[in-house]
Amino acid sequence: MMGCMWPCAAAAIATTAATVGSGAGRKGWWLFRTKVRCPMEVVRHSRDLLRIVFEDRDASSNKEDLKPETKVMVDLRRNIREVKCILYGNGEAEPVTEACTNLTKEFFKENTNTMHLLILCLPYLDSETKKDVTQVIANLQRQKVDSKIIASDYLEVNKDLLDVLVSGYDNMEIAIHYSTILRDCIRHQVAARH
Repeated sequence: MMGCMWPCAAAAIATTAATVGSGAGRKGWWLFRTKVRCPMEVVRHSRDLLRIVFEDRDASSNKEDLKPETKVMVDLRRNIREVKCILYGNGEAEPVTEACTNLTKEFFKENTNTMHLLILCLPYLDSETKKDVTQVIANLQRQKVDSKIIASDYLEVNKDLLDVLVSGYDNMEIAIHYSTILRDCIRHQVAARH
């Protein structure tokens, strides 16, 4: 696949194509092909899904109202795994530096609050997705863009995020995840001063 910035997606497409075959004689097989999206599209779509989860969370006071098998939650889970695949690579391919840089820029883009939404929606995700989110945030905290860690700039502007993480210690279901994220945030000097 020429020009693909994301080798793990190319591998997934190749696997899907090999499994599906040419599609001859199968009506509508193209509907189920895997669509390759750039890292920025994955982050934007995840952000939109997180906003839906956050609004649903505000609308319903009960955590059980947000069922993990809804389409939004399934899509969010898949997107978070895609983000993790971009940042960590898969078993066959190493992460692509340019893809990681683009993803990091989009994630910490001004006025988007993707990290904030991700942390606030963490209690409503299933346990495996919580682990993935924790790993994604840890990796993003270390990503350099133009030899600068932009997570530090984000944390300097959004210091209230640290208060959210500290308050998460009250909930035993998410305390381990919030503590891991907080530990990664405190590695930045601006957050440690808070």
